[in-house]
Amino acid sequence: MRRLALSASLALALGCASAPVAEPATLTPNGAMLRGAELARARCLLVAPFENASDVALAAEAATSALLSGVDPSRARVFPIPELRAVFRDTPLELPAGIAPSLALELAELVGADAAVYGTVEGGGKGEDAPLLVSVRVAVTGAHRLLFARNAVVHAAPGESPEEAVRRTVDELARPMLARIGDPGRKQCFDPARTQALRRFALAEPRQGARPDPQPAVVPAVAEAKAPAPAAPASEVQPRTPRQAEWARRLAAGERVVVEDVAFSGRTAELLRDGGLADLAIALGASPGVPVRVEAFVDATDDRAGDVELSSAMARAAGERLLQLGLSRARVSWVGRGGESPLLPNFTARGRAANRRVEVAAGR
Repeated sequence: MRRLALSASLALALGCASAPVAEPATLTPNGAMLRGAELARARCLLVAPFENASDVALAAEAATSALLSGVDPSRARVFPIPELRAVFRDTPLELPAGIAPSLALELAELVGADAAVYGTVEGGGKGEDAPLLVSVRVAVTGAHRLLFARNAVVHAAPGESPEEAVRRTVDELARPMLARIGDPGRKQCFDPARTQALRRFALAEPRQGARPDPQPAVVPAVAEAKAPAPAAPASEVQPRTPRQAEWARRLAAGERVVVEDVAFSGRTAELLRDGGLADLAIALGASPGVPVRVEAFVDATDDRAGDVELSSAMARAAGERLLQLGLSRARVSWVGRGGESPLLPNFTARGRAANRRVEVAAGR
């Protein structure tokens, strides 16, 4: 996907809140799984719209509304749901009505929340043979560790509508969590620049020629074939294009760059296109004293170790290509970052492709 020329790297803007230290989970008398101390450190929240798997049309809206109304604004700030939807409106990543747990956790990380709050409404709403079941979960961003979990059957009082019963049940269900979440500290939440950058990435058109080419444009770093010799060492070349000049300026200033026009063959470390690396080598030629660290990222899966292994191989392939283009080994290091710091949600093919990327940072 074509990357926008942002003045500062989105990866820096999207740095996630550090995960709190784990504590033993406890059970409250009403059966809720609760990590009270960690909940108290979660001040910036993403409350995801509930999923509705019931036959009550407005059950999810009632559940979400009950949760939102229960958050004390003096202790915690919630990223506004309308603003969250607006980030992805009229893009290929437009959000569904109800947000699944995995997507809720991704979105929480993207907007910089400490934790994601999410849940579901399931079952029927007509009679005791088809009860409604609601669930509420809170998980810390990054580690995806549950801080709170509880389920309850909805029992409507006489004359109470299913929606009213859901709202009351969720309010009762979440009360132990809501009493502990957040604190009245001064921590700032949700940098607007981060949200604006996320919107720009969601709107960006796919990069021309981003579809894998059956004929690789470069020799893969994993191959044993002899690499083509560069026409001249990168240190002898000056920037010739605006992008090369911009990258040279940013790296000389110690900033980070998302390297455009680098493509791999799907979820492999096989380089298919290296135009961005060629531009990067030229940009670094204008700043011969600047060492760089090549970082590769992938779309996150449940296999975190495998994600790190793949990203490490991608980083090595990109780094070795820079060496082939004339950079000194003393100036280039590389590391795989796995699925951390996503640029877009992984629930579409476009988002997954965007998160498989190469960045370069000044320094070792």
